[in-house]
Amino acid sequence: MKFFRIFTVIFIGYLSYMAYEKGIELRGMGRNADGDGIGISFLGIQTAERVPEANIPQHAQGFFVFSIILGISGLLLLFLPLIKKIVPSPFKNWIRKQLETE
Repeated sequence: MKFFRIFTVIFIGYLSYMAYEKGIELRGMGRNADGDGIGISFLGIQTAERVPEANIPQHAQGFFVFSIILGISGLLLLFLPLIKKIVPSPFKNWIRKQLETE
């Protein structure tokens, strides 16, 4: 189980880094695109076929937000055992009871 969690954290970290790099690439491109627009692909998957020049900065911001969300989720997964130890046991029991009643 520990190996799987560490592997998942590394994979999420890699995806977060790649999304950040894609945002940097798009930010650097700015509004300089040829023709009708550009196609945006992430890790070999085309996310947008034709993005107009005016919308390139919004897509860059989207990749930045995506990388931040992935990074935070990876950190939460990494520190999950520590979080379980810090949260007091009565609070856990109260949450468990609340979920059972719903």
